[in-house]
Amino acid sequence: MYRKLVVSAGCAALMAGLVAGCGTANNTTNSANTAVTSPATKNNTTVVKQGKNNLVVAPTNLVGTANLKRLTAIADKHPSDFTAQMNAAQSASTNGNTALAIEYFKRAVQANPKSGLALTALGNMYRERENQPKEAIPYYQKSIQVDPSYGWAYWQLAEAYLTLKETSQAKQVLEQGLKNVSKSDTAYADIQTTLAALNGSKSGSK
Repeated sequence: MYRKLVVSAGCAALMAGLVAGCGTANNTTNSANTAVTSPATKNNTTVVKQGKNNLVVAPTNLVGTANLKRLTAIADKHPSDFTAQMNAAQSASTNGNTALAIEYFKRAVQANPKSGLALTALGNMYRERENQPKEAIPYYQKSIQVDPSYGWAYWQLAEAYLTLKETSQAKQVLEQGLKNVSKSDTAYADIQTTLAALNGSKSGSK
């Protein structure tokens, strides 16, 4: 098992003054014949500029045309390999090719329909890159359905609702997240902070 880093597309906070976390991690199974993304460290990461002001820190082995070509070739050769599809999708996302990232995240979901990680990442492509929060919502909802313990799905779904100015829906999702997500989950604090901000409270609890 290893920790898989999903490169988030935008991570812009949707409420003034609210700093929201956006790095997502989850356990996935390493399999043969795939390129494995190692945990990010200072020595093997690259800062990639996407758009005018968006900087993404990504594993170096995902960055660049050569890596994208290598990883998509592996994914194409092993269509049922979840890890290979995720690596190709993340490389496409890192290199700013949203359409290709969506294609490979969808392939990852086909390879592992119960991966909340892949479903959430797919939703992120629509919400953050394509500015289509309505298109993203079903993927976040499906992520929560298949993996209720995956915290970032709740936070991202709430952000989608906030973009659509559906605050009550966002609150309900965040409250659900606090009930289902472990306090040790990397998303728990952001779920708590976002809900507190929406409730006009400085604390994370009512």
